Amino acid sequence: MSNLLNGKVVVVTGASSGIGRAIATRAAEHGAKAVIVSDLTEAPREGGEPTASVIEALGASARYVRTDVSKRADNDALLTVADEFGGADVFVANAGITLPTDGADVPEEDYRRLMSVNLDGVLFGAQAAARQMKARGKAGSIVLMASMGGIAGAGITVAYSTSKGGVVLMAKSLADALGPDGIRVNAVAPGTIDTFLLRTSPGIAEAVEGFRQRTPLRRLGQPSEIGDAVAYLGSDLSSYVTGHVLVVDGGLLAVI
Repeated sequence: MSNLLNGKVVVVTGASSGIGRAIATRAAEHGAKAVIVSDLTEAPREGGEPTASVIEALGASARYVRTDVSKRADNDALLTVADEFGGADVFVANAGITLPTDGADVPEEDYRRLMSVNLDGVLFGAQAAARQMKARGKAGSIVLMASMGGIAGAGITVAYSTSKGGVVLMAKSLADALGPDGIRVNAVAPGTIDTFLLRTSPGIAEAVEGFRQRTPLRRLGQPSEIGDAVAYLGSDLSSYVTGHVLVVDGGLLAVI
Protein backbone atom coordinates (compact mmCIF):
# COMPACT_ATOMS: atom_id res chain seq x y z
CA MET A 1 0.00 0.00 0.00
CA SER A 2 0.94 3.70 0.04
CA ASN A 3 2.59 5.78 2.73
CA LEU A 4 -0.32 8.26 2.84
CA LEU A 5 -0.52 8.08 6.63
CA ASN A 6 3.11 7.28 7.32
CA GLY A 7 3.91 7.86 11.00
CA LYS A 8 0.48 9.24 11.88
CA VAL A 9 -1.67 8.34 14.87
CA VAL A 10 -5.24 7.59 13.80
CA VAL A 11 -8.29 7.31 16.06
CA VAL A 12 -11.45 5.72 14.63
CA THR A 13 -14.79 5.39 16.42
CA GLY A 14 -17.16 2.55 15.56
CA ALA A 15 -14.11 0.64 14.35
CA SER A 16 -14.92 -2.92 15.37
CA SER A 17 -17.09 -3.65 12.34
CA GLY A 18 -18.11 -2.57 8.87
CA ILE A 19 -16.86 0.71 7.44
CA GLY A 20 -15.10 1.67 10.66
CA ARG A 21 -13.13 -1.57 10.68
CA ALA A 22 -12.07 -0.95 7.09
CA ILE A 23 -11.04 2.63 7.89
CA ALA A 24 -8.91 1.45 10.80
CA THR A 25 -7.22 -1.44 8.99
CA ARG A 26 -6.71 0.64 5.85
CA ALA A 27 -5.02 3.32 7.95
CA ALA A 28 -2.48 0.73 9.08
CA GLU A 29 -1.99 -0.42 5.48
CA HIS A 30 -1.38 3.22 4.48
CA GLY A 31 1.44 3.49 7.02
CA ALA A 32 -0.13 4.75 10.26
CA LYS A 33 2.17 4.06 13.20
CA ALA A 34 -0.73 3.56 15.61
CA VAL A 35 -4.49 3.11 15.30
CA ILE A 36 -6.84 3.53 18.25
CA VAL A 37 -9.92 1.35 17.76
CA SER A 38 -13.01 2.68 19.53
CA ASP A 39 -16.36 0.91 19.82
CA LEU A 40 -18.94 -0.36 22.29
CA THR A 41 -17.83 -3.94 21.76
CA GLU A 42 -14.55 -5.41 20.53
CA ALA A 43 -16.01 -8.39 18.65
CA PRO A 44 -16.76 -7.66 14.97
CA ARG A 45 -20.36 -8.13 13.83
CA GLU A 46 -19.00 -9.97 10.81
CA GLY A 47 -16.99 -12.36 12.97
CA GLY A 48 -13.25 -12.91 12.78
CA GLU A 49 -10.34 -11.37 14.65
CA PRO A 50 -10.80 -8.11 16.56
CA THR A 51 -9.77 -5.07 14.56
CA ALA A 52 -6.88 -4.23 16.87
CA SER A 53 -5.41 -7.70 16.33
CA VAL A 54 -5.64 -7.30 12.56
CA ILE A 55 -3.89 -3.94 12.76
CA GLU A 56 -1.07 -5.33 14.89
CA ALA A 57 -0.59 -8.14 12.37
CA LEU A 58 -0.08 -5.42 9.75
CA GLY A 59 2.80 -4.02 11.78
CA ALA A 60 1.17 -0.98 13.41
CA SER A 61 0.50 -0.43 17.09
CA ALA A 62 -3.15 -0.67 18.13
CA ARG A 63 -5.34 -0.15 21.16
CA TYR A 64 -8.99 -1.01 21.68
CA VAL A 65 -10.97 1.44 23.83
CA ARG A 66 -14.57 0.77 24.81
CA THR A 67 -16.40 4.01 24.08
CA ASP A 68 -19.98 5.25 24.23
CA VAL A 69 -19.61 8.22 21.89
CA SER A 70 -22.87 9.75 23.12
CA LYS A 71 -21.04 10.57 26.37
CA ARG A 72 -18.62 13.48 26.29
CA ALA A 73 -16.45 11.95 29.03
CA ASP A 74 -15.97 8.75 27.01
CA ASN A 75 -14.70 10.75 24.05
CA ASP A 76 -12.26 12.62 26.27
CA ALA A 77 -10.99 9.32 27.69
CA LEU A 78 -10.59 7.91 24.18
CA LEU A 79 -8.33 10.74 23.07
CA THR A 80 -6.27 10.36 26.22
CA VAL A 81 -5.21 6.92 24.97
CA ALA A 82 -3.74 8.57 21.87
CA ASP A 83 -1.37 10.50 24.15
CA GLU A 84 0.63 7.29 24.54
CA PHE A 85 1.71 7.67 20.91
CA GLY A 86 2.08 11.45 20.81
CA GLY A 87 -1.54 12.45 20.28
CA ALA A 88 -3.99 12.05 17.41
CA ASP A 89 -3.04 13.27 13.96
CA VAL A 90 -6.25 11.99 12.38
CA PHE A 91 -9.59 11.55 14.13
CA VAL A 92 -12.42 9.75 12.35
CA ALA A 93 -15.90 10.13 13.86
CA ASN A 94 -17.39 7.06 12.23
CA ALA A 95 -19.64 5.57 14.93
CA GLY A 96 -23.30 5.61 13.93
CA ILE A 97 -26.49 3.59 14.11
CA THR A 98 -29.62 2.95 12.09
CA LEU A 99 -33.09 2.20 13.43
CA PRO A 100 -35.28 -0.88 13.04
CA THR A 101 -38.20 1.50 12.45
CA ASP A 102 -37.51 4.82 10.74
CA GLY A 103 -39.72 7.11 8.71
CA ALA A 104 -42.28 9.84 9.24
CA ASP A 105 -43.60 8.18 12.40
CA VAL A 106 -40.24 7.38 13.99
CA PRO A 107 -40.78 6.84 17.74
CA GLU A 108 -39.43 9.60 19.99
CA GLU A 109 -37.22 7.27 22.03
CA ASP A 110 -35.61 5.80 18.90
CA TYR A 111 -35.16 9.25 17.38
CA ARG A 112 -33.36 10.61 20.43
CA ARG A 113 -31.16 7.51 20.72
CA LEU A 114 -30.10 7.83 17.09
CA MET A 115 -29.36 11.54 17.43
CA SER A 116 -27.31 10.96 20.58
CA VAL A 117 -24.97 8.69 18.62
CA ASN A 118 -25.08 10.02 15.06
CA LEU A 119 -24.98 13.73 15.87
CA ASP A 120 -24.02 14.32 19.51
CA GLY A 121 -21.37 11.60 19.40
CA VAL A 122 -19.79 13.03 16.27
CA LEU A 123 -19.58 16.52 17.78
CA PHE A 124 -18.24 15.30 21.15
CA GLY A 125 -15.56 13.25 19.41
CA ALA A 126 -14.52 16.11 17.14
CA GLN A 127 -14.37 18.47 20.11
CA ALA A 128 -12.16 16.10 22.09
CA ALA A 129 -9.84 15.59 19.12
CA ALA A 130 -9.61 19.31 18.43
CA ARG A 131 -8.72 20.06 22.05
CA GLN A 132 -5.88 17.54 21.96
CA MET A 133 -4.61 18.73 18.58
CA LYS A 134 -4.60 22.36 19.76
CA ALA A 135 -2.82 21.47 23.00
CA ARG A 136 -0.09 19.67 21.07
CA GLY A 137 0.11 22.24 18.28
CA LYS A 138 -0.85 19.67 15.66
CA ALA A 139 -2.27 20.64 12.28
CA GLY A 140 -4.49 17.59 12.38
CA SER A 141 -7.31 16.22 10.28
CA ILE A 142 -10.82 15.42 11.54
CA VAL A 143 -13.05 13.32 9.29
CA LEU A 144 -16.77 13.01 10.02
CA MET A 145 -18.80 10.15 8.59
CA ALA A 146 -21.87 11.49 6.80
CA SER A 147 -23.89 9.59 4.18
CA MET A 148 -25.54 10.07 0.82
CA GLY A 149 -28.66 10.02 3.03
CA GLY A 150 -27.49 13.31 4.51
CA ILE A 151 -27.52 14.91 1.05
CA ALA A 152 -30.64 13.34 -0.47
CA GLY A 153 -33.53 12.35 1.77
CA ALA A 154 -35.67 9.20 1.73
CA GLY A 155 -38.99 8.38 3.34
CA ILE A 156 -37.62 5.24 4.95
CA THR A 157 -34.72 7.10 6.66
CA VAL A 158 -36.24 10.29 8.07
CA ALA A 159 -34.31 10.27 11.35
CA TYR A 160 -31.12 8.84 9.86
CA SER A 161 -31.04 11.35 7.01
CA THR A 162 -31.71 14.18 9.44
CA SER A 163 -28.74 13.13 11.56
CA LYS A 164 -26.39 12.78 8.60
CA GLY A 165 -27.52 16.09 7.13
CA GLY A 166 -26.48 17.61 10.43
CA VAL A 167 -23.06 15.98 10.11
CA VAL A 168 -22.59 17.58 6.68
CA LEU A 169 -23.15 21.07 8.08
CA MET A 170 -21.16 20.24 11.21
CA ALA A 171 -18.12 19.51 9.05
CA LYS A 172 -18.45 22.82 7.23
CA SER A 173 -18.97 24.78 10.46
CA LEU A 174 -16.12 23.11 12.34
CA ALA A 175 -13.83 23.68 9.36
CA ASP A 176 -14.40 27.39 9.78
CA ALA A 177 -14.03 27.28 13.57
CA LEU A 178 -10.85 25.17 13.63
CA GLY A 179 -9.15 26.33 10.45
CA PRO A 180 -7.20 29.13 12.17
CA ASP A 181 -5.55 26.44 14.31
CA GLY A 182 -4.50 24.51 11.20
CA ILE A 183 -7.02 21.75 11.87
CA ARG A 184 -8.90 20.54 8.80
CA VAL A 185 -12.42 19.11 9.05
CA ASN A 186 -14.07 17.20 6.22
CA ALA A 187 -16.84 14.66 5.81
CA VAL A 188 -17.16 11.48 3.77
CA ALA A 189 -20.60 10.58 2.43
CA PRO A 190 -20.72 6.89 1.48
CA GLY A 191 -23.34 5.51 -0.86
CA THR A 192 -24.47 1.90 -0.74
CA ILE A 193 -21.52 0.10 0.81
CA ASP A 194 -21.61 -3.68 1.12
CA THR A 195 -21.55 -4.20 4.88
CA PHE A 196 -23.28 -6.50 7.35
CA LEU A 197 -25.25 -3.50 8.63
CA LEU A 198 -26.50 -2.63 5.14
CA ARG A 199 -27.61 -6.19 4.49
CA THR A 200 -29.48 -6.49 7.79
CA SER A 201 -31.10 -3.05 8.18
CA PRO A 202 -34.89 -3.27 7.65
CA GLY A 203 -36.07 -1.24 4.68
CA ILE A 204 -32.55 -0.50 3.45
CA ALA A 205 -31.76 -4.15 2.76
CA GLU A 206 -34.82 -4.43 0.53
CA ALA A 207 -33.78 -1.32 -1.41
CA VAL A 208 -30.17 -2.36 -2.02
CA GLU A 209 -30.70 -4.00 -5.40
CA GLY A 210 -32.59 -0.98 -6.69
CA PHE A 211 -29.75 1.28 -5.58
CA ARG A 212 -27.23 -0.97 -7.30
CA GLN A 213 -29.14 -0.91 -10.58
CA ARG A 214 -29.34 2.90 -10.54
CA THR A 215 -25.67 3.39 -9.64
CA PRO A 216 -23.62 4.31 -12.74
CA LEU A 217 -20.89 1.83 -11.77
CA ARG A 218 -23.59 -0.86 -11.31
CA ARG A 219 -22.13 -2.25 -8.10
CA LEU A 220 -22.07 -1.70 -4.37
CA GLY A 221 -19.08 -0.01 -2.81
CA GLN A 222 -16.60 -1.85 -0.64
CA PRO A 223 -15.72 -0.72 2.89
CA SER A 224 -12.05 -0.51 1.87
CA GLU A 225 -12.97 2.19 -0.66
CA ILE A 226 -14.27 4.36 2.15
CA GLY A 227 -11.07 3.57 4.06
CA ASP A 228 -9.04 4.90 1.14
CA ALA A 229 -11.13 8.08 0.93
CA VAL A 230 -10.59 8.71 4.63
CA ALA A 231 -6.86 8.03 4.26
CA TYR A 232 -6.67 10.71 1.56
CA LEU A 233 -8.44 13.26 3.76
CA GLY A 234 -6.18 12.37 6.66
CA SER A 235 -3.03 12.69 4.59
CA ASP A 236 -0.87 15.62 3.57
CA LEU A 237 -2.13 15.21 -0.01
CA SER A 238 -5.32 16.96 1.11
CA SER A 239 -3.51 19.73 3.02
CA TYR A 240 -5.65 22.48 1.41
CA VAL A 241 -8.94 20.59 1.60
CA THR A 242 -11.30 21.50 4.43
CA GLY A 243 -15.03 22.01 4.79
CA HIS A 244 -15.54 19.50 1.98
CA VAL A 245 -17.98 16.60 1.71
CA LEU A 246 -16.43 13.78 -0.30
CA VAL A 247 -19.21 11.68 -1.81
CA VAL A 248 -18.16 8.06 -2.42
CA ASP A 249 -21.24 6.51 -4.01
CA GLY A 250 -20.34 5.14 -7.44
CA GLY A 251 -22.09 8.14 -9.01
CA LEU A 252 -25.56 7.44 -7.58
CA LEU A 253 -26.30 11.00 -6.46
CA ALA A 254 -25.16 12.33 -9.83
CA VAL A 255 -28.09 10.77 -11.70
CA ILE A 256 -31.86 10.91 -11.47
